[in-house]
Order: sequence, then structure tokens, then C-alpha cells
Amino acid sequence: MIGRTIRRALGPYERQASELYRRMFIDLEDMSAVVRAWAKPRRIIEIGCGEGALAERLVRDFPAAHYTGIDIIPHLGRMYSGPGDRVEFRQITAEDMARDHAGAFDLVVINDVLHHVPADLRPGILAASRQLLLPGGRLILKDWVRRPTPIHAAVYIADAVIGGDRGVRYMTADEQRRLIADSFGDAAVLEERFVRPWRQNLAFLIAAPGGAS
Repeated sequence: MIGRTIRRALGPYERQASELYRRMFIDLEDMSAVVRAWAKPRRIIEIGCGEGALAERLVRDFPAAHYTGIDIIPHLGRMYSGPGDRVEFRQITAEDMARDHAGAFDLVVINDVLHHVPADLRPGILAASRQLLLPGGRLILKDWVRRPTPIHAAVYIADAVIGGDRGVRYMTADEQRRLIADSFGDAAVLEERFVRPWRQNLAFLIAAPGGAS
């Protein structure tokens, strides 16, 4: 994988280079601001937390909350450098986590994960998200929107060539909305918002069943 080789070569500068590279496509400070505007959680779970870039911001922004990050990759959370007393990283699938911890969280976050997941497995992840939420909890789902633009081509190169995910598949905004409706219902989306710097970063605030909107 080209990206991994380059990052190893950066040595102590890996973190700074990774942040600069990511910022070309998504401003995680803006993403964390969206979460702050939409939720006041006490128990957060991030599905597909990766190396912990968004985790660090969520833990910082919600000092009274406990954060759990899950992923199937090895070395998850390895770039996280925030407090450790309210944070847990687990290598586990969303489905297995939901089976053991149903209704344990008031906020689920899925950020730029689904386009890396085969289409037939995406409904299962959203179903697991619904199961993980307590009644009236919230899912914040952000994914890249497929649209023929120059930045979309750059994102594909970043994911498929540099990142090595040749199976990456993006959805249109309407496909994302249909996927959400199939799992949470037609009226589940409470709000939509774009995340800087591109309008192809689309975030949804989604209500779990059983609570007031």
C-alpha cells in the first residue's frame, strides 16, 4: 500500500503529515463542530474509528462523555493522544458490538466508513447502529457523495491508489438517504449539513426510534 509506505518513511512527522493530507478532503474540526451542534452525549461509540483522528476531537469536545471506538483494522486508535481514562478502542465488528451492548449508547458516529464497505454489508452496519442506540439516541452519519467533480477524482485516487482500497464505492446523496430510510424509517433524518471544505462531505443527523425528535 503506497500510503502506508510513505507514512512509515515520515517517522516522527507522520502525525503532522497525516493531518495535512486529511485536511485536503475533510476538516475534522468542522466535523466535530457539527457533532457538538447536534448532540450532547454521555456515551459515544464511533464505528470505523480508524487510527483515532476524530476520536481525539470528540473526547476533547465532550469532557463528560465516555468514548468507545471500534474497527476491524489492527492498531486502531494508534494515533490517538488524548486522555485515556474515558476512552476504549476495541477490534470488533459493529454487529458483534451491538449483540453484546444493545442500547448502551446515546450517540453513534460513522464518519467516512460506508464507501469502504461492500454495498451488501452496509445495511447490517446501520442496523447494528440502531441496535446500539438507546431509545431517542442519535446517529451522526457522514460519507462522501458521489458526484462528477475534480475533487471526486482526487478522493478516488486517495482511497483506491494511495490508500489501496480498490473496492471503494461511493453513493449519491439520494442513495445515502434511501439506505438510512431502509434502516431507520422515512422520517428519521432530522437534519443534513455539509462539512468543510467540500459540499461532497454530507453529514446526517438521524433519530433512533423511541424518542422525541
